[in-house]
Amino acid sequence: MHFKELIGQQAIKEQLWHSRSDDRVSHAQLFLGNLGYGGLALALAYAQLVNCSQPYSGDSCGKCLSCQRSRKLVHPDIHFCYPTIGSKAVSTQFIGEWRSMVQKSPYFDAYEWLQHLNADNKQGNITAEECDDIVRKLSMTAHDEQSYKILIVWLPEYLGKEGNRLLKLIEEPPDQTLFLLVAENADLILNTILSRSQMLKIPRLRDEDIAQSLEQQRLLGAEQSRQVAALANGDYREALAIMKGGDHDNQQYLLRWLTACVHHNAADLDAFVEQIADIGRESQKNFLRYVLHFWQQCLMAQHLSHRAVLSKAEAVFAQRLLPTITWEHIYSISEMTEKSIYHIERNANPRILFLDLSIRLQRYLPKW
Repeated sequence: MHFKELIGQQAIKEQLWHSRSDDRVSHAQLFLGNLGYGGLALALAYAQLVNCSQPYSGDSCGKCLSCQRSRKLVHPDIHFCYPTIGSKAVSTQFIGEWRSMVQKSPYFDAYEWLQHLNADNKQGNITAEECDDIVRKLSMTAHDEQSYKILIVWLPEYLGKEGNRLLKLIEEPPDQTLFLLVAENADLILNTILSRSQMLKIPRLRDEDIAQSLEQQRLLGAEQSRQVAALANGDYREALAIMKGGDHDNQQYLLRWLTACVHHNAADLDAFVEQIADIGRESQKNFLRYVLHFWQQCLMAQHLSHRAVLSKAEAVFAQRLLPTITWEHIYSISEMTEKSIYHIERNANPRILFLDLSIRLQRYLPKW
């Protein structure tokens, strides 16, 4: 995997490139952040770069034998460790499933991975046998004298106390050995492992980077890509989940709803409620998240002098609305919307919920 294939994270890419080009590769590095921010993708691209024989222009060449093997996840000196199912299971037993999952998209979480293994209700874990296998593999001579022996540990949180078996290896690794840990929650990792690792915090993705990726992959059009990115909170995995939740145009729903509210048009409101009630709970939640995004952008534009990230149609509506509404009103509307998401998750009747929300919303909006 090349850096250029990754979504956003330009500053992290440059930092990793310079560590390789300046020969300052730390032997144990922890990529910490939501899995949807791209920690695994960064670790895979970095591993390919570290063993590339002809890196240039901030990236691996992609042409040498090492890069070709890395890309296919078959490099003999790049090993993987991840949660599996079974009391004595090791990662190599599931390497086929791992390759197919990662090559489809490296932006997935533990639940999706375990479902890919048909785990049902079984808990994932990294076993003592896995740790012993890691020690054995990393103690062997590298297949290529110029290569690093690299271990990518995805979700070291699942190591638990078994991680103690790796402490000596991490503290005193063989020459040309590199540990790349990809984690979400540092609190669940042994402090002794944390203290031996250089932490690299992975920030959330920019909305524009998520939107650009969705559009370039032709998953959505430009406007819908922007809408989904606005709801994803910098998490590409969440963006994909939102996208699968429905192909409804939240912007059209929003403008239609607000227009009916400010005109106090009961017939249009009733028609809107009937339509929104039939789109399914996940799509209803996505719509309400989009509503929250709209009000948050309005609040930032009105009181924090930020440029609102809104479509042209939304911006026109907001410009007319904002002079007649206070930040207290926006806060109350946002609070009502958040509570509505909570109630939808608990199977509230959507017709009653959206009708009630519409009536209460009219109290805060001017009548046009």
